[in-house]
Amino acid sequence: MKWKSFILYFGIAVAVFLLSTYSTISILLKTGEIVICPDVRGKNVDDARALVQKKGLSLSVTKYERRNDVPYNHITIQKPEANISIRKGRVVLVMVSEGPELVKVPRLVGQSLEAAQETLDGVKLEVGKTISVPGEKPGTVIAQIPSAGEEVQEGKHEIVLFVAGPENRFYVMPDVRGLELSELANEFERKGIKYRAAHSYGRGDFFPRSRMGLETSVPSRAIFKAGDEIEIRVPNGG
Repeated sequence: MKWKSFILYFGIAVAVFLLSTYSTISILLKTGEIVICPDVRGKNVDDARALVQKKGLSLSVTKYERRNDVPYNHITIQKPEANISIRKGRVVLVMVSEGPELVKVPRLVGQSLEAAQETLDGVKLEVGKTISVPGEKPGTVIAQIPSAGEEVQEGKHEIVLFVAGPENRFYVMPDVRGLELSELANEFERKGIKYRAAHSYGRGDFFPRSRMGLETSVPSRAIFKAGDEIEIRVPNGG
């Protein structure tokens, strides 16, 4: 019968312990300090954690989610909700944004403008602006912003392309005094300069005066662009 008495006493002791523990927890819960749960939505995790700790609460991240409308590491949802009364010591559970979907900018240098557009379409990016600059292969992309390999937001970042256009070359008009038409024409042809010759029966205000005969529509030692047509006026009988 001793073992029955032992079991009885042991059971009573356990029951008393459990009852005491329950009563203590109930009293603590009933008398625990009440605080207002702060609003941490839209805040970054570090700022949110500091804010809830000031209230005697703690913060735990339960999930990360991809959001194009919320910056990286900023809170999207919280539980308990903001501005409700809760007991100090509770844990505020939050979901956090991983930020927008990012894609790597492909290398476009060396492609034609049409091919570059197709490449960007494949990664959901667009050409924002094309800037024509002198280059050896007109219509070819020679530079880009952002550079290849940089990460940008999908669908919302426009790529600036620098595309080769006709190369702008410039020349200095030689001193035509003492030159024959054939000499000047040979020099123009060697350099690929367009020209046309016209015989003059009198001097006009448009052409600079030359003591030695030939006159040009661009003054001597003046700079002109390749592609401009130069008119050479030859005095009558020159």
